[in-house]
Amino acid sequence: NLCVVSSAEECARDCRDNEEPKDCYYRFHIEFYTTLGPACNYTAFQNQCIIGDGFEKTLIPVNRQLPGSLIKVCVNDRIIVDVENAAIGNEVTIHWHGIFQNGYQYYDGVPYVTQCPIPSSSTFRYNFKVKNSGTHFYHSHISTHMLDGQYGGLIVRDPPSKDPHYQLFDKDEIIIFLSDWMHELSIERYPGWYLHDLGQTAKNILINGLGQSREPIDISKGQITNGLLTEYTVKKGDRHRIRLINSFSTVCLAELRIEQHELVIIAQDGANVKPKPVDKIITSAGERVDFILTANQDVDSYWIQVLGLGECNETLRIQQFAILQYEGGPTWPTRPQPSYADGENVKGVTYNPLESTCDANNADVCVNQLEGIDVDPELLKVKPDERHILPFWFFNYTQYGDGILFGSDTYRTFFDVNDNSQLVSTFNEIAYETPASPLLTQPRSYRTVCKKNVQNSCTEPCTCAQVISTKLNNIVELIIYDAVPLPGLHHPFHLHGYEFKVFTVGQFSPSRNISRADIDKVIEKHTERLQNGEYENPPGKDTVKIPFGGYAILRFKADNPGWWLIHCHFTWHHLTGMELVIRVGDRNDLPPVPYDFPECSNWTPALHTLNTFYGFRYP
Repeated sequence: NLCVVSSAEECARDCRDNEEPKDCYYRFHIEFYTTLGPACNYTAFQNQCIIGDGFEKTLIPVNRQLPGSLIKVCVNDRIIVDVENAAIGNEVTIHWHGIFQNGYQYYDGVPYVTQCPIPSSSTFRYNFKVKNSGTHFYHSHISTHMLDGQYGGLIVRDPPSKDPHYQLFDKDEIIIFLSDWMHELSIERYPGWYLHDLGQTAKNILINGLGQSREPIDISKGQITNGLLTEYTVKKGDRHRIRLINSFSTVCLAELRIEQHELVIIAQDGANVKPKPVDKIITSAGERVDFILTANQDVDSYWIQVLGLGECNETLRIQQFAILQYEGGPTWPTRPQPSYADGENVKGVTYNPLESTCDANNADVCVNQLEGIDVDPELLKVKPDERHILPFWFFNYTQYGDGILFGSDTYRTFFDVNDNSQLVSTFNEIAYETPASPLLTQPRSYRTVCKKNVQNSCTEPCTCAQVISTKLNNIVELIIYDAVPLPGLHHPFHLHGYEFKVFTVGQFSPSRNISRADIDKVIEKHTERLQNGEYENPPGKDTVKIPFGGYAILRFKADNPGWWLIHCHFTWHHLTGMELVIRVGDRNDLPPVPYDFPECSNWTPALHTLNTFYGFRYP
């Protein structure tokens, strides 16, 4: 049978009730490329001109665009993407961040968990139906490539009858895509420079691939590059659904505000919530927020200001701008561009604040304080079927002398940080070690999985492929906490394959380490709230920011069989071990492996066979 596929333009249609789903085809070409390259000199090729922040650098984008080609479909459409890896000497995978992949587990895009990496000079076809709507995105899951432009938007829309907020907006066209940015290939910062320009702090923030740069020009004089700013056009009186995507890779966070406009949140990470008005929105790597903006101000142009928080605030005070332009208004705002301090001093309600107990009756809104829609009552039962208590921290090699890191032939993984320490990241007391074969498709890779309770017998830092097994349809509770907090460092954890419900987000005193006794008290209070029916409609998410010195309590129903990664979304953290795999169900619960699916593994034949090949003995 012939398969009739639709183009990207045909699939980016208005979604209608009872329409037949489409098969949507995309071609992703990945290669080394440069900003401000020769395509920028020719009007006919402007669609392949990447400007960035006006600073020339190498990147590895999708289809010579930044962000990469937008995928915009309707729920239940099939997405077919041929990923052509022309980045010579580099592997590629693409993860579809926020897509559950139920029934299509082999296309989640995690190297050595769901597939082999795509070698250079080859093509891999992703082929899956999208069953969950929302604001999602795609990005590299290999090395640090995401920070070099390997990302793009993935918007899945419901028909009107299935969208609880359909009557709240007139237009659904605006995407604010935030990305952090370095002025060199990011792999140069892995494990990190030791003698100068330490750490992995981003140099800038881009909004839809554009921005101005204050580095290396003299910051004290306020000099900037003349890079372009993204412009969004609105019509006075219209209500706009705006989709905000944070694709950061570094430890910076982003605070967004739109001058003189209220932002009404209606969804987070693709999960609908009851509308909540705020003035500022903070997001961390991997988080997405949908909000309504009503164009009810004077016909003018207004600043969209994004402040970099965390490390991006400590020295560089990184910020970026875009412009909200009313039809008939000036192309540039009539008010001067606000300073970083101006943005800091803006009063109002903040969504997802950096530091909060999230239980107090303050004006700010934590992610768990939004009210979800259509919560499964089974998730509210007092005792979950499984509870996993998962601390995370860094093992600091520097505190144990150079011998443990450099004095043997073990070649341990590490990364350098701002104070010249060498760290490895741990999750549940283990630094994840990548197997040589995908856990999902090649059972022989199970030999590299951690032994049960290995934490009790191994020498720190414990390294192996950590897998937590759970039964299909169990109610699973995860308690993730920052056991050894570093001030100002908040960790966003992303779970593949699922939406979890956020029951609690809290914060201990940041001046001390967090003990298991502290967590036991949190569990006791959590149990009391369940018994008293205090959780009515906990909101859904797939990525949650754990505040420094804090914790989150999450629950999901394990109804999607497979091998699903959960990890810190800061690239240097998950590359050095802050991740593990949750295995749901057994092999019999999975669809068959696609025909001729690529395999990979070690090849270390016995030494005595090296000069023998299929019965022929070499001299």
